[in-house]
Amino acid sequence: NDYINKIRVKVRGNIILPLGVSGNPEAVFVVNQAVDGTVLDIRLKKSSGNAALDAAIEKALTKSSPLPKPDNPEVFSRSIEFKFRPLDD
Repeated sequence: NDYINKIRVKVRGNIILPLGVSGNPEAVFVVNQAVDGTVLDIRLKKSSGNAALDAAIEKALTKSSPLPKPDNPEVFSRSIEFKFRPLDD
């Protein structure tokens, strides 16, 4: 989905990966946002197994507020599930 990819690119630009991350663990967050993209709430749904990585992703999500808006307003979702793996593009 192009909309989620826009968000992923912005968040990736704000993340500072901690030292010692091995493999490509996946963390899953649920992000609630306002209509203007302002992040209202972030909840860890599935830990990567690395607390420092989870914290770095959450911090990057917060720093990325407001999130990019979709080109088509009809695909906007107030709540989005965001999956992040450090080695994925």
